[in-house]
Amino acid sequence: MRIMLKKNYQSQPLARNEQHQRAEHPLKRIMAIEQQKDSVLVTTTDIHLARGIGEALRHAYQGELDLQYNADEHLLRVHWSR
Repeated sequence: MRIMLKKNYQSQPLARNEQHQRAEHPLKRIMAIEQQKDSVLVTTTDIHLARGIGEALRHAYQGELDLQYNADEHLLRVHWSR
């Protein structure tokens, strides 16, 4: 599951959301956070964690949230930008 964040975000909602999910569901994790040219790519182990992080960012910073779910691959791509 991948989350693409455009610039102008702060990492507190990511960490807070992952800590909450880790307490409730120990296998939900952020696997990697990759800085890219004008975005950040976050890879998670679970589609629900990815969706929760995207929704937390939209709630904290407004902006646009796009969720693309692929049922065949059990994959969710979350794009947030502001």
